[in-house]
Amino acid sequence: MTRALSLAVLAVALAAGAAFPQQGSIGVFADTYGLNCNLPDSGPGLTLYYVVHVNTTGSTACQFSAPKPACFTAMWLSDLNQFAVNIGNSQVGASVGYGTCRVGSTLVMGINYFTNGLTPPCCFYTVLPDPNAVPLAVLTVDCNNQLRTATGGMSVINATFACHCGPAAGESTWGQVKALYAG
Repeated sequence: MTRALSLAVLAVALAAGAAFPQQGSIGVFADTYGLNCNLPDSGPGLTLYYVVHVNTTGSTACQFSAPKPACFTAMWLSDLNQFAVNIGNSQVGASVGYGTCRVGSTLVMGINYFTNGLTPPCCFYTVLPDPNAVPLAVLTVDCNNQLRTATGGMSVINATFACHCGPAAGESTWGQVKALYAG
C-alpha cells in the first residue's frame, strides 16, 4: 500500500467540490506554534524543526512535502508524527489525518536532523506539494470534507538582515521613518 489511504481521503474530498479556496499555510518552524520561521543551525547535534499548519479556519488533514534544502548541511533522521494517520514522510511527501477538525495552528509533525553548524546564512526551507498530490499543490481537507489548497511556507536557516522569512518590509523614505518617532 503506497499512498492509497491518503489519496483515497483526498479523492473523496476532491469529488465533493471543484473549488479550492485557500486554507492557511503549512511551514517549517523553530517552535510548535508556528511563530518563529528563523531556523537555527548553530552547532553539531540533534535539531528538531516543526511542521505547523497555521491560520486554518478548520482542517482535518493535509498533504505536503518538506524536503531538506540542498544548502542545508544536515542529515535528515526521521519525522516525529503527532497523529496516528500518517503516510509517507516529510522528505518525499506526507499525508496526515488530524482526527478532528482543527482551527488556528496545528502541530503536524517534527522533523529530526543531525546538524553540524555549517549551513551558510540565508538557506531557504520551503514546504512544497507532495509530488503525488492531485491536484499538484499543498493540500488540506476542511471540516466539511472539501479539498482545499494551502500555501507552502518559507523559512530561513541561519537568517541574517539580508534574508528573512516574515513579511517583507515596505520601502520607506527617511521622512516616513522620522514621522514614526515624532512626538
